Amino acid sequence: MAKSSIAKGAIISYISIFLNIVISLVYTPWMINQVGVSDYGLYSLVTAFLSYFLLDFGLSGTITRFIAKYRAEGDEEKVANMLGITAKVYLIFDTIIFVVLFVLFFFLANIFGGLTPEEIERLKVLYCIAGTFSVLSFLFKPVSGAMMAYEFFVENKLLDLVVRVGTVILIVIALLLDGNVYHIVFITGAVGFGTAVLRYLIFTKKSKIRINWKYFEKAELIALFSFSAWILLVQLAQMFRLSLVPTILGIFSDTTEISIFSVGRNLEGMVYTISAALNGLFLPVVSRLSHSGDRKSIMDLMIRVGRIQLYVIFLIFAGFCAFGERFIHLWVGETFHASYFVFIFLVFVNVISLTMQIAMDMVYAENKIKHTATRVLISSVIGIILSIIVAPKYGALGCAAATGVALILTQILYVDFYQRKMGLDMKHFFKNCHLRILPPLTVYTVAAYFIQRYLPFEGWMALIISMGIYAIGYCVIIWLFLANKYEKNLVLSFMSKKRINESE
Repeated sequence: MAKSSIAKGAIISYISIFLNIVISLVYTPWMINQVGVSDYGLYSLVTAFLSYFLLDFGLSGTITRFIAKYRAEGDEEKVANMLGITAKVYLIFDTIIFVVLFVLFFFLANIFGGLTPEEIERLKVLYCIAGTFSVLSFLFKPVSGAMMAYEFFVENKLLDLVVRVGTVILIVIALLLDGNVYHIVFITGAVGFGTAVLRYLIFTKKSKIRINWKYFEKAELIALFSFSAWILLVQLAQMFRLSLVPTILGIFSDTTEISIFSVGRNLEGMVYTISAALNGLFLPVVSRLSHSGDRKSIMDLMIRVGRIQLYVIFLIFAGFCAFGERFIHLWVGETFHASYFVFIFLVFVNVISLTMQIAMDMVYAENKIKHTATRVLISSVIGIILSIIVAPKYGALGCAAATGVALILTQILYVDFYQRKMGLDMKHFFKNCHLRILPPLTVYTVAAYFIQRYLPFEGWMALIISMGIYAIGYCVIIWLFLANKYEKNLVLSFMSKKRINESE
């Protein structure tokens, strides 16, 4: 049941990600054209501004880890107690966030001095709408982590899909009926809040767990915060590593370099989103294996998942290396040609890092997050310092290269930690994963890159056909020369189930 749930959850995640990419490439430009650049800017501004105050402080990942641990121990009472403590903590945080947002409302004109008086008035309305739904939805944040711990992957991922697709459909209908930016913000908030409530109802019904509101234990609260504080540090370090670069470029370079970096960063975000489809799906399994001390099974799982992740991630990265220059030219114009190299600098390390998710799940399961947090923080600081040094002369490319160096350092420190402190045989992992897969696919990609450079084709259709041919060849090479028996059986099993469902 667990394996089936994981597989279905992963499939839904990839469907959701594919739709997100299509939406980003097609729907966003259309929406900007419908509401205008100014109102879209206000929408983006209020969304980004509120996001600074709505971090879950690392508690969602903490909840998943603790509940998975208690379930592995067979202690349902501790699960109810844990949910009682976290519910109270979130209620306190939500109250604080409400007070802070309420006070900031009266200083919006001072904070955003570059806006016109008319824009400030529209911003205040948007701020009230988005802020209200954000505060209401924040209370339900623990439920997502609890659902992951209970392995309700299908339900959780389906709800994520409903939020994104449902929001877009309703916004498109509203704009076609002469709606405006206020309707966009209202629909976004209402769908998010409604789905959060639905998520809570599904969890309580399926898990049959009732939150113990009366429970309070100081020691457990301290343990909760000691773990979540390190997760928060990792989140902030990762966020600032890239989020500070536009500010650095704004100080030491110009707006053109900011735009070039942002285009490459947005594309990198799509790759990360695709790779993150499996994040958290295996944490309950890893928690059980870790609890039993079965390191060999964890390593076997890490290799199986890592190989599948590598197939997907390298297809995107290598495909962009081969066709990215033409894609950038058609999508945003020749002005952003340097964004091609920004993307490569930011993503090439992910070919290694994003295939080691099982090892990170193990870090969560064994409460060793503080060791990885310090490593991320060190590399992030180095990346920021290097960016400040190279930004005046080399702009976006220099900052992307500096960030890439920091990412390499992070992965070196991670691999060393997994090997020495976690007891994982990383040489065995890389031998059976990367060293067996990357060489032939790299040769194929290099050949595709030089072939497409000399083909006299132009336009989107020619590019899409060329990328499709490349992807088919990529899959054929994997099936004939790289896929092992387990991976082939996985595909064949999925296809046979699909045929059975269609015949029914």
